[in-house]
Amino acid sequence: MNLKNIFAIVLVISAITVAHAQRPKPPASPRPSTGKPTPTATSSPKTNAPAAQPSPNQPADPTVAVVNDTTITAADIADQVNTAVLNDSDPFLRAFFENRESAIKEARQRALDARVNSLLTAAEAKKRGLTMDELLNREIDSKIASPSEAEIRATYDANRAQLGNADLETVRPQLVNYLKGQRSEELYRTLLNRLKMTNAVMKGADVNAPNLAGTVLASVNGQPIRVEAINERMKSYVYKLERRIYAMRKQILDRRINDLLILAEATKRKIGPEEIVRTEITEKIKQPTEAEIAKFYAENKERINGDLASTRTGIATYLQQQQQEQLEKELADRLRAGAKLQLLLKEPEPPAMIVVIGNGAVRGDPNATVTVIEFTDFQCSACGAMYPVMEDVLKSYGNRVRFVIRNFPLTRAHENAMRAAQAAEAAKAQGKFWEYIDLLFKNQTALDAESLKKYATQVGMDRKRFDSEFESGKYDADIRRDIEEGEVYGIEATPTIYINGVALTEFSADGLRTAIEKAFARVQNGPR
Repeated sequence: MNLKNIFAIVLVISAITVAHAQRPKPPASPRPSTGKPTPTATSSPKTNAPAAQPSPNQPADPTVAVVNDTTITAADIADQVNTAVLNDSDPFLRAFFENRESAIKEARQRALDARVNSLLTAAEAKKRGLTMDELLNREIDSKIASPSEAEIRATYDANRAQLGNADLETVRPQLVNYLKGQRSEELYRTLLNRLKMTNAVMKGADVNAPNLAGTVLASVNGQPIRVEAINERMKSYVYKLERRIYAMRKQILDRRINDLLILAEATKRKIGPEEIVRTEITEKIKQPTEAEIAKFYAENKERINGDLASTRTGIATYLQQQQQEQLEKELADRLRAGAKLQLLLKEPEPPAMIVVIGNGAVRGDPNATVTVIEFTDFQCSACGAMYPVMEDVLKSYGNRVRFVIRNFPLTRAHENAMRAAQAAEAAKAQGKFWEYIDLLFKNQTALDAESLKKYATQVGMDRKRFDSEFESGKYDADIRRDIEEGEVYGIEATPTIYINGVALTEFSADGLRTAIEKAFARVQNGPR
């Protein structure tokens, strides 16, 4: 994210605009975070790159929409799409758009490097009797000093052009986070370099060669990384990039369609199109009240950097943007209802991945033709909201659908997530998993150790056994295995749900039901 976007966007929390809770990554990863300011010296993407080439089995200029009697082709929106992608702050998205084959090869190498790094840090944590988070806290977090006033001022001055009218005090929290992030990455690289010298890291086959199944690409202390793990990771990676580019195309196409419909409506009314925009949108936008601003801040202050006074202007701007977007949507919906509209832009299909149940909690017939696997975090509010939806939909399928829950605690975001996962595993050992997690999801603000023990009593567990297993960390290795395998699948957020290996993209009852029915259809129509 460029500095010019910090103040307007960092205030907006992911829980409002995204259905998932995001997993914070270690400082180094296959794809570096884009949530930090980028100095101007390194944020000037090329603007004259060629457009991405169409697939060989598609026409060079396919029709993407028909509005009344007007046809919109891919070429009609190509320039805008190119500009949107190439101005994006993510260099890997831009590289993928410009040269898909080359970008995938580079991404495969990054994925392999990231897997090596993950095994190295896991080995070090085990050697020192620490959790992964404890290791990172000791080696990185505890060593990050707050930046000096001179460093903050220098970063601010170097990026004034991107910041516009934002003053130093307004963006100070984001600048501090950015500078701390830089130091975090330096410390992480130093840790990895040290671990590579004290562990046995062996290079295997070329990650981009046409390798046979089972080929070892690298090993860490004798633990192999096989080609299948990278292949699965890349399915998710490529799909996510395709989805992001599709979303840009869809947004630009929607704007083109709306412009055509407004122009048609203006012609019909014999007025200028700007008159429609003024009366239907601009004049209806109201300045947010102090109460509305305070309410937004109170509901989201855990994810907002800065106090109410320093963020008031940004919050007001965001709330007005929300109003404008809602008014634009209402106008577009009304105009579309009376138009002949065909949307032909094809959405990328999520890939079918090989997602195993591992040691997950299982409910349903083991021979069911459809299996739903959810990676969850018991402290994640999005997981808590999705769980009753999942229960209600799956109830209608009975044993025809097998349901599996695996752990993916967002430990660096949710302080009680790991503890709750440990407790759930102890409950599973006593055959009380499903009753127990009902209480976890209903009491997400009370997941401290004493509360977790109280819930064990409520569902009728052997407390002596539960307390012993819970307090000893008996199931830590199982939870860690879930996390590691989830990372191989490219999971970055919770809940992540797979239906016969295909990731769920619409987190609603209808979306889940549709995905399950598609899975049944694939099984029925697949090879016999």
